[in-house]
Amino acid sequence: MTTDSQYQAYLQSALEIYGIEADEVERAVIAGIWELYEPGMNLLAEADLSAVEPERAPDLSRPPAR
Repeated sequence: MTTDSQYQAYLQSALEIYGIEADEVERAVIAGIWELYEPGMNLLAEADLSAVEPERAPDLSRPPAR
């Protein structure tokens, strides 16, 4: 199975689970957005964040405290 067909299978199953009907144009937009954000998500998932201290009692309406 190629990477593209794996992605299409993943997308199809996700849409079915949530009961979303998407035509070919909508699927192309979803694929484009995925291609845009996937590299950054992979870098974040692989990053070693063990040295980063968690922010205590974060106020999500403001930028992170330093």
